[in-house]
Amino acid sequence: MASDYHPENIPETIELPGICSVCNDNTENWMCLQCGKTNCSRYVQGHAAQHYGDTEHPIGVSFTDLSVWCYKCDSYIKHPSLADLLWKIHDVKFGGEEGNANTTEQGSPSSPSSDGAEEKTTEGESDEEDLGLLEKLLGAVKIEQKELPKTVLEDLTLEGVVKAIKSGKCKNIIVMTGAGISVAAGIPDFRTPGTGLYDNLQKYNLPHPTAVFEMDYFRNNPQPFYLLAKELYPGLYKPTHVHYFIKLLHEKGLLLRNFTQNIDTLERVAEIPGEALVEAHGSFASARCIDCKTEEKMDVVKEHVFKQTIPRCSKCNGLVKPDIVFFGESLPSRFFSLMEQDFPKCDLLIVIGTSLQVHPFASLTNRVSDATPRLLINNEVVGKAYPQLMMLGFDSGFRFGMPSNYRDIAVVGDCQEGVKKLTDLLGWKDELEALVKNAKL
Repeated sequence: MASDYHPENIPETIELPGICSVCNDNTENWMCLQCGKTNCSRYVQGHAAQHYGDTEHPIGVSFTDLSVWCYKCDSYIKHPSLADLLWKIHDVKFGGEEGNANTTEQGSPSSPSSDGAEEKTTEGESDEEDLGLLEKLLGAVKIEQKELPKTVLEDLTLEGVVKAIKSGKCKNIIVMTGAGISVAAGIPDFRTPGTGLYDNLQKYNLPHPTAVFEMDYFRNNPQPFYLLAKELYPGLYKPTHVHYFIKLLHEKGLLLRNFTQNIDTLERVAEIPGEALVEAHGSFASARCIDCKTEEKMDVVKEHVFKQTIPRCSKCNGLVKPDIVFFGESLPSRFFSLMEQDFPKCDLLIVIGTSLQVHPFASLTNRVSDATPRLLINNEVVGKAYPQLMMLGFDSGFRFGMPSNYRDIAVVGDCQEGVKKLTDLLGWKDELEALVKNAKL
């Protein structure tokens, strides 16, 4: 593999996350380590994989998490010494002790790449060769220091965010939400050990927990999905303080959009208007045949769900599935169009109750302008920047605890309590409690 590397073709200066050489998308891209071309992941238009098919250039590095992938081997490329290499470079730029102390995990990234394939690794001599490729790539890139932008925040505190909102400096607020905001309603999230849905799915005898949201498995055995659907179905739960906080933002003319990963439709129950919502992973609000795409009546689908029978298409007798995005399916076109439209306008990003592990949703935090403040309200710190990506010159996530942080604030703890505190500081406590008190199923 090392013989395929041509450093003269790698750009001297890289503006990350880069632009796809085919479609000009800058959402999730990979750089070819042989010719230096940048192409988009399968979650965009798949030009990185197409590039390999056209050129047989096998190795690419992800601009999302700096993972290295070999298309020929269909595997990630890792090596224990890779972490040491990246941390040494990080230490040069940010200072060793302070930089490492502010990092929650050490070592190279191990999360799934933006291409979403099942993680595999190669071992032995090929690992050492591929490590050499990455060393050469990093050596070929000029690291450019950029002056930190000015934001509307007086200080990096929740009170600083409140001052910015009260002063009228934040009028186009985007709220990103995940399953954590619905836990207080009685709906379990997906990943919490012991109580999360993925842990509790063991009773369905799945080959692996995420199979319940995979189309191939659903075609062969839809019963586990509909058993789960009964537990999650709309009409069983009331919205939470977080849902009504988002509604308050809308009523006050401050909400640009709520991008949610949730499929429980509690935003709709809270009467947040549909035009203010982007249900990135779909919802139970509609359903259609997986074959002929005929939309089916939701009252009929609901009847089947609670009788624990499988709904069938009224035209072709195919399986009917709620319009929830399964793994491998494309996200709704509305997600991509409003992503491009909204995030450049955003003047405050609030992220609540999400693990930020699923792409492309997780990458939205980096789509706001460099001057836009970002507030995380969550039970743990997530989405933190990889220093090894920052050393290459672009913002890869939240900079909590880093010397270079100039706009990111974290409120760590129960997200309902965090939102209550924020609402109280804004002087909206009575309005929020009135909405919660009058909540309907």
